[in-house]
Amino acid sequence: MSITAFKGPLIVPLNDAAVAAGAAAQTYNPDAGPSLFGSGFALLDPRWGYRGGGGQAGFGNNAYLGLGWMACGDVELINATPSAIAANNMAASQAPTAGVALTLVAATGAGITVLPAATLLYPALNTAPANALAVDGAPGLVAFGQSGAVALYDPTKALARNVRITSAGNDSAATFTVAGYDLYGYAQTEAITGANTGIASGKKAFKIITSITPSGTLSGSNVQAGTGDVYGLPLRADDWGHVTVVWNNAFITANTGFVVADTTSPATTTTGDVRGTYAVQSASDGTKTMQVYVTPKVGNIGSALGLTGVAPV
Repeated sequence: MSITAFKGPLIVPLNDAAVAAGAAAQTYNPDAGPSLFGSGFALLDPRWGYRGGGGQAGFGNNAYLGLGWMACGDVELINATPSAIAANNMAASQAPTAGVALTLVAATGAGITVLPAATLLYPALNTAPANALAVDGAPGLVAFGQSGAVALYDPTKALARNVRITSAGNDSAATFTVAGYDLYGYAQTEAITGANTGIASGKKAFKIITSITPSGTLSGSNVQAGTGDVYGLPLRADDWGHVTVVWNNAFITANTGFVVADTTSPATTTTGDVRGTYAVQSASDGTKTMQVYVTPKVGNIGSALGLTGVAPV
C-alpha cells in the first residue's frame, strides 16, 4: 500500500452534518469513539520540502514525503488509588510444604478481588480461572459506541504490583514461584528467593495471581504473601526521562524507585519486569492516588517489542 498525502486541516466529526436544504437530520455514528493510529502522531517539520503526494529528494538516495518529530505526548496509563500495602492479602500465615501451592485467600477484600468465574483477559485472550486473585481489581476497558468496537485500556484499573513473601523463619534456601498474568493477560511467573526472618520482594508486576508454590529447603515456620509497593509501567520505559509519575497529588522529580524495563530475551523467572516499574516512596494506604504517564521513545514506537517489551515468562 502506497503512502497517501492529505492537505489539512483534517476534521473528523463524530456525525455527518446535514448540509443540503431540507436534508434529513445528521447521520448518527453508532460506533463513535477515538481514532486509533498505528505508530502514533508526528509533528511535520515545515522547513522540509513536503509536497502532497510527491516525494522530495534528499539525504543521499532517500526520498522523504515528510520529516518531523514524534508528538504523541504523555499517554495516561494509570489513574487510580492503590489499596494499602499488605503482608497477607494474598495468602494468610501458614506452614508451607515444598511442592504444594500456598492456600490463597478465598474472599474478596484488602485490595484483592477473587474472580467469581473464569475471566477472559485482553489483549492476550488468555483465561484467568475462577478463584484467581486480581490485584486492585480486575483489568478493564473503556469501550465507545454501541458495539464497543473501539476501546481503550482503563487507567483506573491498570494497577499491577509486585508480590512479597514474609517468612517467620529462615527460608533463604527456599524459592517461592508466583504464577499468574500481567496487566495484558500474558502468562507470567517469578521465582522469589525466600528471606531469613523477613520479607522477600518480587520484581515483576502481577495483575492476576493463580498460585504461589514453595520449593527447596523450608524452615518449617509460617509464611504469608501479599502486595508490595512496586508498580508496573503499562508501556516500556528505558529511562526515567520518558516517565511522569504523580503520587499523592505531587509530581515525582527524582528517579528513586524507578527500574528500567528488563530487555533480557527471552525473559526468565528471575529477570525483571519487561516494561519497568516504579516503587512509591511513601507507603500506599488506600487514599493516595497515582497517575502514571509515559512518552514512548521514538525508536520504540514502531513495534510491539518497543512499546510493551519482550514476552513475559
